Amino acid sequence: MPDTEDPIELPDPVVEVDSASTAEEGSVPDRIDAEARTGASGELRGRRSAFFRERSDSVSPTAGMESPSGGRWTDAEADQQIRTFLVRLAGDRQLVHRDDPVELLQENDLLLLFGPEEETAFADLALRFPDETVTRWATLLSGGDRTEAFGPRSRAERRDEASLVREFQIGMRKRAMGGILLLGVLVLVGFGARALLENEPEDRSDRSLRFSGSTITDIDGEPVLRLEGGPPVAEPTLIAAADRVVAVLRGDGPPENRIQLDVPDVELPVRPGLLMATVFEHRGGQVALVGPEDWWIGACVRVTVATDSLRPLDVVVHESKEGACPAGLGGRAARVTCVGPAVLMLGVDIPQGGVELDEGGLGWAETIRFGIEAAPGTASKWEVLSVRGAITVADASGTREISVPAFGGAPGDVVSVEIGGAIEECTLT
Repeated sequence: MPDTEDPIELPDPVVEVDSASTAEEGSVPDRIDAEARTGASGELRGRRSAFFRERSDSVSPTAGMESPSGGRWTDAEADQQIRTFLVRLAGDRQLVHRDDPVELLQENDLLLLFGPEEETAFADLALRFPDETVTRWATLLSGGDRTEAFGPRSRAERRDEASLVREFQIGMRKRAMGGILLLGVLVLVGFGARALLENEPEDRSDRSLRFSGSTITDIDGEPVLRLEGGPPVAEPTLIAAADRVVAVLRGDGPPENRIQLDVPDVELPVRPGLLMATVFEHRGGQVALVGPEDWWIGACVRVTVATDSLRPLDVVVHESKEGACPAGLGGRAARVTCVGPAVLMLGVDIPQGGVELDEGGLGWAETIRFGIEAAPGTASKWEVLSVRGAITVADASGTREISVPAFGGAPGDVVSVEIGGAIEECTLT
């Protein structure tokens, strides 16, 4: 072509000459016959004859176009953006305007103007096209095979690449934010751990079971001083009843799914509320249990001294006959201090003050849990069946300091145990 510096390769050989040269060489009939076979109008043939005579600059008409941002366009919005792109691509060339951008492309042979830079600009624009528009234009620009659109990559591949870049950037931002949050959490945990290590443990002595050689007890509204060596009179605030039933059926599955709330009294080792318990000081800590006559014969009794969080400090188990307790029931054998028809007194270890725990920290003896455990036989339907209660120190904010009452006596002495107005006798061992 006379007015083009660089040669342009087309799928089919195209020879472009002006009217003077065709007149001289006698090729006008051939060109007319070829164009007649295409069915193109005279106006279209005129534009095609001068299409590549437009002077091309080194800068693409689409250079400097801003990359679109935001969500997807509608079909109408995408068509409007494509028409704007095609008009800019055509530059100063004469165009036959069509509302449909596909018709505008085909009528004006604008596909021939797409080069690498134009393809890149159009691919950026296509990131916001609807899926049907992307498919249609990928097919148009690739000559029927959209996997070859825009050179070695399809428009879908470019869109996927852009999506991956965006996701990568979002992931990096999330990772940065996560790192900042993690750093903040570590700083807070560090300050919290430092505060815990620097601060002394809370002293819970006022809420623990404390011994005293003498104690003041209210009897019929009158304060009475009980000296060491007197009879065992219970502190009213340190009396509790075994009134909580724990029953788990035998079977498969998690134990919590086999818990029973209603159990007939005849199946229980003792009726709820009949067994009372309190704590004394006599050669160490003593837990006295008082119930119906001969309630303890054949029974399995377990007593646990624990912290407020139920961390055991001492566990004792007493069974009056072999096999009365369930197999594997934890605890050391209890020492019987006093026994009578309705009274059973067991020695327990009640630490005074804070106790250093094996897992770290300090603990105080703040509650005594007691109960009668039924031994599940081979024909029993119960895996666990017991009646339990707990002795706890009342709120220490009252006007009176609460201490464990003491009593005296020697082995063989018969003492009267007073619990809540009821008096029962037992013999010290």
